[in-house]
Amino acid sequence: MEKELKVNGLTFVPYITEDEISRQVKRVAGELRDSLTDPDPILLCVLNGAFMFAADLVRELDLNDAKINFVRYSSYSGTSSTGNVKEIIGLTEDIKDRDVVIIEDIVDTGLTAQHMIEDLTKKGPKSIRFVTLLHKPESSKTGFVPDHIAFSIPPKFIIGYGLDLDGKVRNLKDIYVIKEED
Repeated sequence: MEKELKVNGLTFVPYITEDEISRQVKRVAGELRDSLTDPDPILLCVLNGAFMFAADLVRELDLNDAKINFVRYSSYSGTSSTGNVKEIIGLTEDIKDRDVVIIEDIVDTGLTAQHMIEDLTKKGPKSIRFVTLLHKPESSKTGFVPDHIAFSIPPKFIIGYGLDLDGKVRNLKDIYVIKEED
């Protein structure tokens, strides 16, 4: 893992290693697999940030009959949440009477998660489970807690492993946190 990384004039330092991520993905996949009653759930990857987490999680789940779909919501601009949730790419799969698993990169304020669950509930699924790579409980404005969480973290801006800063650095294998000023 690199020592420091500069992106858009901001300095980031290592926070969570690729190995730590891999261990937690395996743990979360096991918990999720054990909690599912349907062998062919609909897995919803929330773009863009969750694509790396979703790919690793889906491989660990080993559910050959599961359908994978993609949705996209946005509530971020630069390094902070706008508080305004917008659906950019909607669900194309019929989820009535189906088990649905939402795979998200990060739950910060909880507004996007709450918005997605409200939207999906109107479509009549049998159940909705929510899985996230990262959860910032101190930032919550809704009290929403995901069903499965890989890491709970403090309210700091992070990048890497799918998480970006203005579309950059999603490709990093590790997660970095913005460097505190001395």
